[in-house]
Amino acid sequence: MIMIDGKTTAAKTNSKGHYKIKVKPSASQIGIFTLSTGAIEEPINGRTIINFNLDKIIPRHLNARTGIPDEEVIDIGYGVTKKRNISKPVTKSEVSGNKYASFSSIYEVLETVPGVLVSGNNVTIRGIGTTGSSTPLFVVNGTTVNSISGIDPSTLKSIEVLKGPSASVYGLQGANGVIIIHLKGAD
Repeated sequence: MIMIDGKTTAAKTNSKGHYKIKVKPSASQIGIFTLSTGAIEEPINGRTIINFNLDKIIPRHLNARTGIPDEEVIDIGYGVTKKRNISKPVTKSEVSGNKYASFSSIYEVLETVPGVLVSGNNVTIRGIGTTGSSTPLFVVNGTTVNSISGIDPSTLKSIEVLKGPSASVYGLQGANGVIIIHLKGAD
């Protein structure tokens, strides 16, 4: 996926990774998003050819200098960013470990996530009010799903809750908020 100034475009690379896109003279950043590297941006600075080399990219959650995990990284729908760079409401809960493996359903785990209200199998995000359905959008390992009922709590790695402007990257589907679930072994 190709992004201009942090916003997604309709442009995508071909099967060999080549792309061509027209940008306004006012555009300052061009970026790409892949599932393995997240979002990578480069300043345009009047350049007409900008190549991205993915062979040298350190996985997005590791510090390039030390190779150890960086500060908390948040999935924002079109890429990832450090939590300190977000001014929008996002909640991230690490839900791996023995404490969470003892839960019998994903819904019991969601009850422990701040800002999430659970009643049986009905999930809502506190502070979100729209007409019609109040069910948030569920994204599991980058894929939108209709149901999370079959997720085994022992396979959970983290749960992120996006609401308000931070959920807007998902368009109308994210109007009731977004719950992003990462499972172990899916990186």
